[in-house]
Parts: sequence; C-alpha cells; structure tokens
Amino acid sequence: MPKRKPDLKIILRIIPYFAGEKKLFIIGFISMLFVSIANIIDPLILGHIIDNVIPEKDISKLFLFAGFFVLITVFSGIVTYIQTIVMSRLGVSIITRLKKNLYEHLLKLPISYFDKNPVGALMSRVESDSENVMQLFSSFSIIIIGNFIFFFAMVIVLMFKNPKVTIQIMIPIPFLFIAALIIINYLKRFFKKVRELNAEIISVLTEYIQGISIVQLFNRETMTQNILDIKSKKKFIVERNAAFIEYSFWSLYGFLIEILFIVLVILLLAPNVIAGITTIGTLVVFVQYGRRIFEPLVQISENLNMIQRSLVSLTRIFSILDIEEEKASFTNSRVPTFNNSIVFENVSFEYKKNEPVLNNINIEIKKNQKIALVGASGSGKTTTVLLLCGFYHPIKGRILIDGIDLRSINIHEWRKKIGLVMQDIFMFPGNVLENVRIYDDKIDEERVISSLKKVQIDEVILRDNGLKRELTERGQNISMGERQLLSFARAIV
Repeated sequence: MPKRKPDLKIILRIIPYFAGEKKLFIIGFISMLFVSIANIIDPLILGHIIDNVIPEKDISKLFLFAGFFVLITVFSGIVTYIQTIVMSRLGVSIITRLKKNLYEHLLKLPISYFDKNPVGALMSRVESDSENVMQLFSSFSIIIIGNFIFFFAMVIVLMFKNPKVTIQIMIPIPFLFIAALIIINYLKRFFKKVRELNAEIISVLTEYIQGISIVQLFNRETMTQNILDIKSKKKFIVERNAAFIEYSFWSLYGFLIEILFIVLVILLLAPNVIAGITTIGTLVVFVQYGRRIFEPLVQISENLNMIQRSLVSLTRIFSILDIEEEKASFTNSRVPTFNNSIVFENVSFEYKKNEPVLNNINIEIKKNQKIALVGASGSGKTTTVLLLCGFYHPIKGRILIDGIDLRSINIHEWRKKIGLVMQDIFMFPGNVLENVRIYDDKIDEERVISSLKKVQIDEVILRDNGLKRELTERGQNISMGERQLLSFARAIV
C-alpha cells in the first residue's frame, strides 16, 4: 500500500472535485459571510442601545433598534438555512463524483489486488468511507469555515473598540489551540483503528452471508456469530475509549474557556468602566464577544477530530486511487492476432513469495489445436489459464502470442478473443439476456438465442419470460447446472 500522505496533501487532492461545483461553493461561501456579519452586528446593536438609546429615554429609537435586532436575527436564520442546504448539496455532489472515480478505478485494478483485499473491506471504503468524507464538505465545512470568518471578524471589531484589551485576551488562544491539537493527534490512532475494525466486520459479514448455505449446512451459525462478536467487541472497546476521552476533554475544554474569557474581560474592562474610561455598552459587547469568540474556537477544536476521521477515510480512499491500474503493466496497445500459436516459454509463477505454483513451464498450443491441462488440485491448471488471460504476469519467462510477448499487446482486445468458463459461476442480478451478453448492446438477441441453442438450454430458459427472465443475486433462482450452461453460452456468444 502507498505510504500515508500528510493531511495537507490529501486536502489539496480533493480540491479538483470542486471544479464542477463553483456556483454552489460561491453561494455557500457568500452565505457564510452574511451569517458572520449578522452575528457580528448583534452585540454592536445591543451595546448601542445600552450606551445611547436607553440614556436618551427615546422609546421610538428603542423599538427601532430592537426591531433591527430582530430583523438581523431572522435574516441570519434564513441565510443559515440556505447555507446548510447549499453546502449539503455541495458535499453530496463531490462525494458522488469521488465514489464514481473510485468505482471506475477499482474496475481497472489488477486481479492480484482483489486477492489481497476482501470484498467487504472494499465495500467499506467505497460506501462507509465516502459517506464519512461527505460530512467534511457539508456540515463540517460550514462549522469550520464559518467559524474562522466569524472569529477574525470579531477580532477586527474588538481591535477597533479597545486594542490593548483585545491583545490581552488573545494571549491564551495559541496555548488552547495547541492543547486541542495534542488531544486530536492522540485520538487519531483510535479513529484509524475503528475504521480498520469496521472494514473487517463488514468483510466477515459479507463473506458469511454469501456462504450462508454452507454455514447452515454444517451448523456453524454459533461459530460465525462468535467471530463477529469478538470483532465487534474489539471495535466497541476502541470506540468506547475514544468517546470517553473525546467528550470528557471537549466538555471540560468548552466550559473552562467560556469562564476564563468572561473573567478576563471583566477583570480587564471593569476598572475602566468604574473610572468612566469605557462605557457599559462596550463592556457588554466585549462580554458577548468574549463568549462568542471562543465558541468558534471550541467548535473548530471539537470538529477537528471529526475532520481527522474524514481525513483518515479520505486517505484510505486515495490509497486505492494511487494503486497502478492494470493497463500500466502492459507496455503498449498493439492489436493482438492469433494465427499460429500460443507459447509458454520457461514460465514460472507464485502468488506468495518463495511458494511457486508454476516452475519453468513450457507449452506450445497451435491454432485450432485442442488440449487439456490435467493435474491434481493446486497444480496450477487454473493459474495457467489466468496467466494466458493476462490477469497475472509470470515472475520468470514469457507468454508469446504469435511470437509477441503478451505484455506488449492490447490486453482488452486480447481478452475479446477468449471465452472463459470458471468453476465458480457468477451471475449478475438482471435478466438472462444481459447475463449472457454482459450488457454489450452490440450483441443482439438472435446471437444470444443461438448461443443458448448451442449449449442446449434454450428450451429450459426461454419457456419462462424468455430472455427477459429475471435472475436473482448470483443466479440463486436457477439450478447450478443451468448457471453452468449459461456461462458456456456467455463464453461463445
């Protein structure tokens, strides 16, 4: 697997996915600005009422500014709603494109990758990790970006009000932020472990459900349940420990920060108010901002761990996208021919290092020649066929097609010349027509019917809704024999 990249590089890699969503991003960003401005204005109106309107005892002005205060609050609520909808749509759009790219890339990976990675673990990355990342571009982005804007806007306003006091109350901020980063970095290992255990559970669950008939036949329900219980318990323990540390820290962190800054503001400004240097309205503005200025910091800090979870998922996704596609192992796109022979020249192969399956094999197959590979189970018969299909490459030797190395030809064009029937018959959910022609619209129904007749299954298959007969997952609603014959028809169509 590729080495884990720094978080900044991972974030930069996701930026191109915003390219097609500029409009949504701009609307969302402008909405954040308006919400931040509205939140900045509220305390200023309150301070103005205390310092100017109340001393004047002007009821009409009081109602005017009170109405303005309510109007700003309502406006903020409406824009916040728009912002939430827009950013959620942005998140869904980006993740849909990311999942599409991930799925397309998975289809192009070499078979050897799937030998080492269970289906359940891959499903976890395609679905669970993608959904986890989506929050990064919806709710989290609103909280993080919006709070950064709000924080810096408040600092600017406070600097205009009283630069000296503002600088003094800013002094603890770097230390508080460092404390948050330390705990986030500590929790990172828990989040990564949870994602790994979750992938393991999905993988085991997927495999046992697929083999449920075998599980029930050999009365292994209790055993499989115990295996899932053990893995679930491990995940529970890790999640429980992470949750305890996480929520204990953030609850105490937020509580202490709010108290700290209200006390700081009062200690620094109260003497000025008593001396008549600072107005009560200014004190109220500082107290309001003192509470709010650390709401963004607390929320940013609290959600940094959520972002860290998303970054862990994003790293796992990009680790798949970084894997070299199968076509990269073939040197060029030379169109294959098969006019003379196929030659295995001193071919050796192993799935695991130092555990050879084939050792110095030499075979020559002439065109139109019929041969059979005979040997004990595990002797390499299937492996030989898979090498010929280009799913794996020999560790030594060459496979020559009319004297040309298999690696130097267009592998997709070569596979079009091969009809392959495996021992493990796979049927796609869908009808008979699409299962035989594998969704290739260039193959018409007449060719499909002809192939069914050649394998003598046309009468059985065509009597129930014909080619439109629906097959369930893995073809469970037809017999094993019928599935085998359909796979023969698929190979010769």
